[in-house]
Parts: sequence; C-alpha cells; structure tokens
Amino acid sequence: MSNTRALVSCTILSLQDTCFIYPCCKGCLSRLIQASRRATCGRCGFTCDLQNVDHRYRLSFKVSRNQDIFGVTVFGGCLNPFFGITAGCLQRFIDSEKTDGAHTVQQLLVKAVEDCFIGRCVIFGLKVPHNIAKTSSLSGQLVACQIISP
Repeated sequence: MSNTRALVSCTILSLQDTCFIYPCCKGCLSRLIQASRRATCGRCGFTCDLQNVDHRYRLSFKVSRNQDIFGVTVFGGCLNPFFGITAGCLQRFIDSEKTDGAHTVQQLLVKAVEDCFIGRCVIFGLKVPHNIAKTSSLSGQLVACQIISP
C-alpha cells in the first residue's frame, strides 16, 4: 500500500506515551532489544554492544483537526530543535542522573514536553495511507516525518 505525504495543521490534545527516546537499530531504525551487554534488532538482525547503541526520539500525540481526533507519532531528528539536543545526548544525560533520582528527571522531562506541546497548533508532515488521502477526514494512528511550529 502506498502512502501520500501531506502537511496537516493540528492542535495537540495530549501525550499518548511518556517514553520519548528509544534505542534504535542503525540499519532500519526499529527498536532494539537490549540484553546484558548486547542489543539486537528483531527486524533486521543488527547487533551491537550496549555502549554503541544509537537513540532516537519518538513522540506520540492525540491531536485534533476540525472534527477529527486521531493519533500522530513523530520520529527522529525533526524533534532535535524542540529538545535542543539529540536523542543520544539526552539519553546519556538521563543515564548519568539515574543514581541521583532518574525518576525526578523523567517526571521533569514529561512535564516539559507537556508544557511545550499540549494545546499548541503545529503542522505535521504526515505519511497518509493512499486510501485515507482521498477522504476529507483523518483517523487512526498516523506517522509524521516532520513537525513545524506555524
């Protein structure tokens, strides 16, 4: 099934998930499964030592547009300007704070993301399934490759 790309203005209603960073495969960008000293990609079989794992942003929102309410997940480097730092650097900071209250760091991060995004109107560059692109309404969980503050 092919996708169409569309710029869509939406208002962010809420976060769907508070896990903003994930360890990703360098090949296919899928989530890595971490074991004792190694990480493995279940999709393509890539493996690496834990200290060499890349991290990637993933924000999942509930949004509204006109009368429609649907989900949008944004991945990757397009979120760097919002966080002011790469996902890998932020993960290293979070890891360095684990002994001194990582729970507090995670709570502060969630609060900052909520304050930054909830209630804002943004423009998403969406990958819209071809069958939905022909209709006037959006539904389900869509993937965005771009996020722009108007």
